[in-house]
Amino acid sequence: MKQIILMLISVTLISTGAFAADIQKDKKSENITISGTIVDNHCANAHKSSMEQFIKSHSKECALMPECAASGYSLYHYGALLKFNKESSRKVGQFLQKKGSKLDVIVVVIKSGSEYKLISIKNK
Repeated sequence: MKQIILMLISVTLISTGAFAADIQKDKKSENITISGTIVDNHCANAHKSSMEQFIKSHSKECALMPECAASGYSLYHYGALLKFNKESSRKVGQFLQKKGSKLDVIVVVIKSGSEYKLISIKNK
């Protein structure tokens, strides 16, 4: 009987710990809505010191050039560059290829480490 009680207590503690881990995971994966300007990482690296001015003249055509597109994309948001992960950069490139798409966007993302995972993107 004592062994059964100990086993039930162990199972309860393990289950509670797993549940707590899931709650933390859900808190970390909350969606964030952000507006900003898409910039390719190639151009962003070349214009770090003048980013605020650069994004005013950076074009969608430049961002879609093969070398620029291959570097991936970031979102310029109030002085910060928020880098998209590889899969999200691919999705941003697909969005930019659509007629009528713009660099000024509103995105829904999930922060994953130092990068952002794109959930959705639309023109601002």
